[in-house]
Amino acid sequence: MLIDSLLKDLKHAFRMLRQSPGFTFAAVAALALGIGANTAIFSVVNAVLFRPLPYPEPERIMLFEAVAPQGKNNGGSPAKFEFWRQQTATLQDVAAYNTSFMNYTGGAMPEQLKSAQVSADFFKLFGARMLQGRAFTAEEDLPAAGKFVVLSKPIWQQRFNSNPSIVGKSI
Repeated sequence: MLIDSLLKDLKHAFRMLRQSPGFTFAAVAALALGIGANTAIFSVVNAVLFRPLPYPEPERIMLFEAVAPQGKNNGGSPAKFEFWRQQTATLQDVAAYNTSFMNYTGGAMPEQLKSAQVSADFFKLFGARMLQGRAFTAEEDLPAAGKFVVLSKPIWQQRFNSNPSIVGKSI
C-alpha cells in the first residue's frame, strides 16, 4: 500500500516536471550546484582538518610567529632563530625555512624553480628520508659555509633523469 502510494507520487512528480521544463531546469541546476559546492567544501575540510599530516607526531610540531605592530609574521631573523634554538629546553628540534624561487640554468633552457632555504634540522623535524645522499649538517648551517642543495624527488626525476651520480656534483 505504501509503495503504491510512493510510486503514484513519483509518477505525478515526473509528469509535472515534464510539463514545465523551465522549472525543471532551474531545480536540477540548483541541486547540481548545491551538491557540487558541498562536495568541494567537504574535500577541503577533509584535507585540512580530518586527514592527518604526513609527518611523524604532527601534534607536536609548532610554528613560531613574530608579532609586530604591523601584524603577524611567521618568520624571524637568523638571530631570533638562533636565540629560540639555544633558549628552548622543551623543544626537541628547531628548524627554520624561507620559501622563494631560484633560477636553474643547467638545462637546455633557464628555468625558475620553487625553492626553500632550510636549516640543518628541517628534514629531521619532519621525518624526511633522503633517497640518495644526505641532509645538511650543522656546519653547513653557518653563514659562510657555502651553498648546498637537496633536490626533491620530482626535480631529481625530471631534470636529472633519476641519475644517482648527481650526488656531490655542482649544479
